[in-house]
Amino acid sequence: MDKIPVAKHLSDDDYKLLITVYLEHTRTMGLKKRENYTASHIVKVEKNVKENCLNVHYENGDWWKYYRNGTWG
Repeated sequence: MDKIPVAKHLSDDDYKLLITVYLEHTRTMGLKKRENYTASHIVKVEKNVKENCLNVHYENGDWWKYYRNGTWG
């Protein structure tokens, strides 16, 4: 599986979680806003073991938690 560079450290299951929630998350955005949240704008992905989610950081400073149930917050 080819992974984006900032997510190469993730297991395949965690990477699938990242992509699945990312796609749902960006679908909720308008086209103009979505431009700032393309996968190429992700600068860091951290596995958050305590909360069982991924912390996804974007280059504009925004970040979200991507949860295993397919939601974000």
